[in-house]
Amino acid sequence: MNRVRSLLPPAAALALALLLAAPMTAQEKGDKNTHTGTFVSAAEDGKSFTMKDNNGKEHKHAMAKDAKCLGTDGKECKLSDFKKDQKIRVTTKEDDSKVATKVEALK
Repeated sequence: MNRVRSLLPPAAALALALLLAAPMTAQEKGDKNTHTGTFVSAAEDGKSFTMKDNNGKEHKHAMAKDAKCLGTDGKECKLSDFKKDQKIRVTTKEDDSKVATKVEALK
């Protein structure tokens, strides 16, 4: 019985550590294909958009043919649904950082 009691504190500490170690997002992991910033505008044809990175520098992305846009609710939307200055996370092709495969609105 004493042996079981002596194992409880380390087991509880381990369980707590595992519970607090939530899965990290791609951005937190430093995924080179994902970055965040703010939405500036979409092209009229919906095939590209301009964003500002976290340093305020504007750059453009073309949309991949199978690219997805997700609103803050996680549901699919159109690029034109994003509002100016909306925080976004952009995932790009591994071999081409100018082509977006996913654009997600952040809360």
